Formats: sequence, structure tokens, C-alpha cells
Amino acid sequence: MISSSPLDALERIASRAADLRDLYRPGAIPRNGDVRTAPAAVPSSDPLTVAVPPGAWLVMRTADGARAYGRDGALRVDDGVLRASDGSEVLGYPSGDARGSVPATLRLPATDRALGRGADVHIEPDGVVAYTRAAIDPRSGVRGVERVAIGRVALARFPAGTQPAQRDSTHVVAPLGVVPHLGTPADGTFPALATYTRDAGSLDFDAGVERLNEAYRRFQALGALVKSRAGIDKTTMDLVR
Repeated sequence: MISSSPLDALERIASRAADLRDLYRPGAIPRNGDVRTAPAAVPSSDPLTVAVPPGAWLVMRTADGARAYGRDGALRVDDGVLRASDGSEVLGYPSGDARGSVPATLRLPATDRALGRGADVHIEPDGVVAYTRAAIDPRSGVRGVERVAIGRVALARFPAGTQPAQRDSTHVVAPLGVVPHLGTPADGTFPALATYTRDAGSLDFDAGVERLNEAYRRFQALGALVKSRAGIDKTTMDLVR
């Protein structure tokens, strides 16, 4: 049976390896604080991809219905619903105003979905999710296009000094008793989103590799110690016999 010390060493290796595995996952959050660095942003040609301001989080509903927060701004529209790359719903305010409102699902109108509209859906710096559709002036009969906004994404910020609890590699949750401040991009309390840009995570690659190597070296040293002790125990038993 493996003792707790070798098991702990193996868990450390797994944790370090998982951080490196998630290096290129949008919005990845390292499990180990000693390899974290400032979030990096890279350009994107996708109009639904954004980078969230430092210290802010997108408000999400995960597959199990739980409220969570993340920085994965590589968004998409799936079945008419705005989602993160892992399928979590990105919540916001259909009215565009956060005051007195609870973040809700942002979705395209069913009629426009049925008619194949919304192909040019995009996110603007103030968090508005919009698209265009053909329109006809009922009085003049002139054809044109109109801008349709389905809402504004919600942002969250935790009180100063609060460390959110990590749920998985791309989500955190609020600690017990902590209520985050909610708002919207460019509302006077939150900066605007960086459009056509995505969060590339906050892992210091060099530090991550070094910590993984350290974890392997510790495991090897522990293995040598266990092997040595096993040899001593065997010799002792032979002498007793």
C-alpha cells in the first residue's frame, strides 16, 4: 500500500502538470499561486472574443446550474445562447442596465434564430452583444439594416483582499459570506472590454516547468528513501531469523 507521503508527492506532480496542460486554455487559472503572473492577452479575429479587465470576472452559469466566475473571453453563440468555450452560459442584463437586475442568460430572439439572422453577432467594448438584421420602413418601403442588442454582459469584482475559491481550471466561486460587486463594462466602475482580444491565461511558463521538475525530483528522492528503508527492514528481518 502506498503511504501518504508518496501519494502527496504524486498529487503535487499531477497539480503542476495540470497547470502546464492548461497553458493555452482561454482564461485558465493556475492551481498553484507560485506560478501565477499577470493575465496575458493575445489578438483575435473573432468578433465574439474579448479580454476582461484585470481584477474583473465574467459571470457564468456552469453546466450544473451553479453560479461561477471566469475570464474565458473566447465566447460563442450556441443554440442562440452566449457561452464560454467550455459551454458555460455567460450571464448579463437583457435590458442593458445592471441596476436592480439579476444577471440572466443572453440569447438571440427565437424568431431571428428561426430566420437565420444573427450571423454577425459581436461584442462591443461596453459589453453590449449585438447583431444586425434587415428591416423595411413601413411608411416608405425602403430597405435597410437595424442594430439589435440582446443585452450587456455582466462583470464581477471581489472585495479587496478577497481570494476567490477555485472551482476548476477556468472558474472560481465566491468564498462563503462574500458577495461580489456586479456591473457592466464601461459603466464607471468597470473598465471597457478589449475586443478582438482574448485572455491567454496567467501562468508563468518557466516557473511552471521549474516547479514540475522540482516535484519530480522530490518524488525520485522519496522513492530512493523508501527503497533504502525497505532494504534496511529486510536486512533486519534476516538477522532476526
